[in-house]
Amino acid sequence: MLSNTPPNIILHKSKEVIFYISNNYASPIDIDLWKKELNLLDYKGLVIHSKCVFKRLKNDNSL
Repeated sequence: MLSNTPPNIILHKSKEVIFYISNNYASPIDIDLWKKELNLLDYKGLVIHSKCVFKRLKNDNSL
């Protein structure tokens, strides 16, 4: 179920996936489950808590 996966940015060149989690996120953080749902098991998972930084990264065309 991809509906439980938080907003994310996939960086294929560096094999990383960045998830946005707000500071008041109530559910447990399970990066491995989210990577599995996205079929990105060999990628490194990172979490960002800043919505502003996440939006900047998402809109950065160089990534």
